[in-house]
Amino acid sequence: MWRCEYGKEPFDMRLFVLLCRRRLWMVLAGILAGAALAGGVYYMKNVTFGGVIPYTMDSKYYLEYAVDPGDQQPYSYFASYTWNDLLKSEAMVEEMLGELSVSMTAEELKAGFEPELMSDLRICYIHTTHRDAEKVREIDRVVGLAMSALGERQKELLEVSLLDRGEPRLAAPDLRTFRACVLGAVLGGFFSLFGLGLQMMLDAKVYVPGTLARRCGLPVAGYVAREGKYGGAIVISDSVKEGAKEAIADMKRVGVKKCVMLTGDRIQAAQAAAQELSIDEVHAELLPGDKVSKVEELLHAQKEKEKLAFVGDGINDAPVLTRADIGIAMGTMGSDAAIEAADVVLMDDDVGKIAA
Repeated sequence: MWRCEYGKEPFDMRLFVLLCRRRLWMVLAGILAGAALAGGVYYMKNVTFGGVIPYTMDSKYYLEYAVDPGDQQPYSYFASYTWNDLLKSEAMVEEMLGELSVSMTAEELKAGFEPELMSDLRICYIHTTHRDAEKVREIDRVVGLAMSALGERQKELLEVSLLDRGEPRLAAPDLRTFRACVLGAVLGGFFSLFGLGLQMMLDAKVYVPGTLARRCGLPVAGYVAREGKYGGAIVISDSVKEGAKEAIADMKRVGVKKCVMLTGDRIQAAQAAAQELSIDEVHAELLPGDKVSKVEELLHAQKEKEKLAFVGDGINDAPVLTRADIGIAMGTMGSDAAIEAADVVLMDDDVGKIAA
């Protein structure tokens, strides 16, 4: 059985999965809720109120190049880095700062825009970004004036004309929002499963063999379901014979050094009975041949002048009763084979007489 420890109680995971199959919608709901909550909180904190995601604006310009009078060929096209150097030169930056209607440093201005030439080198895009929408408009405006000024000053250019000017908008959120959603989904699924299991444990809806054996001394023989839902457990258990605990205590009082239990029952039931009776050693789930082997081990381990007595009443105990130094059988409840193999027979089945 696949087990994990929950406190001191063993937990049957296979049973838990079977009981939770009808409630998987709760896990899915937890995953979706976690993703929505984590993603929403991140976006609200960092975008709506935090301003981490900046505003952006794009403008498009057409560049008309002049013809070189020497060879009657157009001048070489300016690359993107050329436009970047021209527009962000100290002289152009000073001119743009003079045209601004808002306060801004030179470094802030240079970091706020970037020129880019597309595959058609006659089209130049100016990408403007800033956390303030009004400053985005101002940066785009003064860069446009600088573009027109360059068109008039550079001999390689005939004209720079504006084709399109956008409006400030929030830049697309980066992958951090998606990662927040994934993290929220994982946490939502985990806490949904944890909460479902905890609720079932607290409501006493999940009982496993170890739990029932520990709480009630009853091993589980099977489970009962009604309409696919867990309804209860079927338990079967032997009761301890009346007077057995006192009989064992009396035997130890008169000189018996060790009481050993040899049984074919399950280990949980055997350990529960041994604990109740104060038995020193337990060997469970034994076949008839296993019992004989255990008795042989005990015989080899005993010291000189020590004797081994075995008490049994079943047909499977007959070989052990024969092998022990003293075989004791129950006269009323014992089988014929056990009675014939025993050295002593208790006719009234009173185990208290063993120590008498």
